[in-house]
Amino acid sequence: MALANLMELSAQKNSFAKKGLTEERLKLIIPELRKAFSFFREYPDMFVDFLVSIASEEQKKGALKLYFYQRVFLRAVMRHKHAYATFPRAYSKSFLSVLVLILRCILFPGAHLFVTTGGKEQAAGIAREKVDELCKLIPGLINEFDWSRGKSRASKDDVSYIFKNGSELDIMAASQKSRGKRKTGGLVEECILVDKTLLNEVIIPTMNVDRRLANGDRREDEVTNKSQIFVKIFGQKFTIY
Repeated sequence: MALANLMELSAQKNSFAKKGLTEERLKLIIPELRKAFSFFREYPDMFVDFLVSIASEEQKKGALKLYFYQRVFLRAVMRHKHAYATFPRAYSKSFLSVLVLILRCILFPGAHLFVTTGGKEQAAGIAREKVDELCKLIPGLINEFDWSRGKSRASKDDVSYIFKNGSELDIMAASQKSRGKRKTGGLVEECILVDKTLLNEVIIPTMNVDRRLANGDRREDEVTNKSQIFVKIFGQKFTIY
């Protein structure tokens, strides 16, 4: 069932249903929402298509239209905890990888994800640039961020995006300063630039926690837990010890 029709379900089940979003209406369609969210976790490209489809006609003119290879990338990375991508320049690997992080933050409430690379300022630049670009190409995304004062922020060397559902996306310095932090997953951009000792002894251990569910439980086998995306360009050797 298309999400566009989900909100009509409460009207069919409840003759006195009110217009707009209410707690009563949401409770009535929870079974259908579960199906929709489970579907979009497996087919993230369809979620992108849905967000574009509900945009205004003016916004649709410059909206993102995914290529076939981009759909394959999104589905493959979203369905697995570990992904390693080696592609040429201009493949849109950073663009797609950051999109995966955003979609995980939206579809897995309470996820704590990060972007890291050889330098903190470089990581901040990548995250900020891609998030801004994606929000323009997929208009619906911008509504998922919490832009209230003291929440999401983006500067030259520090980026932290807070989502309305409690998820977080920020950057992590590839240094000893990141030791002891706790995340559920992340992206290692241009992984060849990251010191291997720091990666194995500092960065990867930060992902030793699982996402906390709404009822307080944790589910270890969830795909977003300990999820790691490594991307780099051709011609460089990279090894995880």
